[in-house]
Amino acid sequence: VFTTSEGSFTAELYMDKLPITASNFVDLAESGFYDGLTFHRVIDGFMLQFGCPKSKDPSSRQAGTGGPPGGGSFTTPDGQTI
Repeated sequence: VFTTSEGSFTAELYMDKLPITASNFVDLAESGFYDGLTFHRVIDGFMLQFGCPKSKDPSSRQAGTGGPPGGGSFTTPDGQTI
């Protein structure tokens, strides 16, 4: 569940189809990586984009240019550590 200033929504993750991407997302979410970030790109009726640590300041011109630190690892549903 995502909680925003505009309300809450739920996202569905397809662990069976995208195990690496979904597992990485879950790991980052559980670590608190996304806490306090803003949606730095919103196209009404089409998409929302977030995940850049530089978006903690919603007026930053660098929002959308960063990502998580390298060197992390996570475990997929089948037990593989990546």
